[in-house]
Parts: sequence; C-alpha cells; structure tokens
Amino acid sequence: MAADCFFQEFQENQQRTLNRAVEAYQAYLEAVQARRPLKGGMHWKKVKGREYLYKYRDRYGRGASLGPRSPHTERVWAEFGRQRREMAAQLAARRQNLAEAARFCRAALIHRVPDPVTRILRYLPPGDLTNAPLIVIDTNALHAFEFAAGVFLGAPKDSPFFSAAAQRLTLGAAAPVAPDAFLRLLRRADRSYSYENLPGDGLAAVNKQGFRVRLLRPPTAPSGHRMMARDAPGGAVPAESGDLAALMGAPKFSQVVIGRRGDPVTMAVPDPRALALHKLWLSRQEDREPVQQTRDRCCAAVLAELILRYLPQYHFFSAELQFFPPEVARLAEGLVEGYDSFSTVVSPDIGISH
Repeated sequence: MAADCFFQEFQENQQRTLNRAVEAYQAYLEAVQARRPLKGGMHWKKVKGREYLYKYRDRYGRGASLGPRSPHTERVWAEFGRQRREMAAQLAARRQNLAEAARFCRAALIHRVPDPVTRILRYLPPGDLTNAPLIVIDTNALHAFEFAAGVFLGAPKDSPFFSAAAQRLTLGAAAPVAPDAFLRLLRRADRSYSYENLPGDGLAAVNKQGFRVRLLRPPTAPSGHRMMARDAPGGAVPAESGDLAALMGAPKFSQVVIGRRGDPVTMAVPDPRALALHKLWLSRQEDREPVQQTRDRCCAAVLAELILRYLPQYHFFSAELQFFPPEVARLAEGLVEGYDSFSTVVSPDIGISH
C-alpha cells in the first residue's frame, strides 16, 4: 500500500495562506480567552425596597451580589458594560477575519481534515471533559504532521489508507472519562447528526451519517505483550488499542490543521515517532485483521519517512521514547534501516483529492 502514497510539498502560496489562517485563528482564540472574565452579566435587583447590583455567571442566574446601589457599584456596572461592548466588537471582527481566512484556505486547496473531526476537535481545548487533554491517535493524526511538515500525503481515491479514517475518529484519554460526558461532548459538537452510543462497545458512538468515534482509556494492566485498557467497568478495550500505555505516555504534539470547510482548529496528537512505532507494533499483532495490519504497516512507513524527510527536529532513539517497552522501541531500528526501501515518492505536480 505504501507504493500508492506520495508526498506533495506545499506551494509558496499555500504556506502563506496557512500561516495567515493560523494567525487569524490564534487572534480569535485570544479574544475568546479575554472575554471569559466577562462571561454572564450584571443587573440591578430590588430587594426590600433597595437596589443591589448582581453579577451572574450563567444562564441560570447563578452569581452573587456586588453590593447596594452606590457611586461605586454604578461605576462597576458602567465599566462592565463598556468592556462587554468592546469585547463583542473585537470578537465579531476576529470572527470575520477567521471566515475570510477560511475562504482563502479553500481557494488554496489546503482544506484537508474531515468535517466531523474538526467539529469534535473544536470542543476539546476548554478541557471540561477531563482534567487531561484528549488526543487523536488514529490515522487522522497524520493531518497534524502534514501541516507541521508543509506537505500533503496523497493516495489514490480508491485507497483505504485515508478513506477508512474519514469514517471514524479514535481519541486517547490520559484520565478516566464518564460515558455520559463523552456522549454529551459529541452531541454538542454535532447537533445535526446526533450521536448515539454503540451498545456493548464501551466509550464509542456513531452519528446518523455512520461516522464513528471511539475513546480509549488508559491501560491498567499488561496481558502478555499487549496492554489492555478498561473502557467501561468489566469491559476491555478491543485489540486495536495496541500498546496504548506507551502511546499515551509519550510526549505530545499540537498543530493547527485546516478542515474541509477551511476552518482552522487545533489537533493534539502523540509525538510522531511514538505514533509510527505504535502503528508498526500494531501491524505485527497476530490477532489483527490482515487488512488492518497492511494499513498499519503503511501508516508506520509513511510517517517514518515524513519524519526523516520533513521533520528533522524529531529523530528516533531519543530519550523521550523511554516510555516504550524495550521490545517496542527496538522496532524503530527497522524503520530507520528500511528507509531506503520505502516506495513513497515526492510528487509536486500531482493534485490532492479532497
């Protein structure tokens, strides 16, 4: 399958477009963060014939009194209103800049990541699901490395390499996640095609279009050469979780990617070397389906070559990979030694299908 893949380096205009989109996105996030202290509102409330200034935090009216009406509370009320108006105007301007950047991204043909994936990623940064971030650990993670390296990974339309990834998303959690919290996040991210739990499949759900999302929890105990993780009380993560303990313990990598609508979003993934080793390790599991083994082996080879060619700041055998069991880390030798035999090619002239 690796022979079907090729690298297409970003054109100068595409790289400029990406840089501008990232700047617009970061400016928008800064405006959102600056507005957080102003969340909620203020109003005057009469109690026993006397007016008090109340600051509420949410739509349910929860908050506290700031004191009776006085020159001080009137100044507080006026200043709050002024800041709210200024921040609303700034946020509207940043949204407009972001929408314009999205149009340029579509025109430059750098809109890559499937829409269901970006919808979900948009709700991950606040961290209201767990105390630790969720990371993308399946083939979709390759998009983060594409944008970091300034290349597109191309494959024929009939190749299962990316087509399978376009229909599912696998996330890794560094801390326990309640099933109801997981489903609530998915439904908030995609209201049009509401997600429903997959019976008997732990933390996994599917929407009306058939897009599946799975959340793998941290491993708890070794079983032979495989680390098994609990995805629900009494249940075990399926075999495709692989060496999840090592993968979740590896350093993290964060990159702004561009969705199919041209919208920038932050994708958190494992260190690229860790993911390459993880995929190679999966491809050697005897209980894995042959088609999955082939896809995992291709993913490992392509990712290793992308690292060696375009991400020189990363190198195998780093002390950062000490989180991996010795038998898994040794597989990196095969990736480096087999580099010359990889059949992927750089093709600056062949277009990418979206």
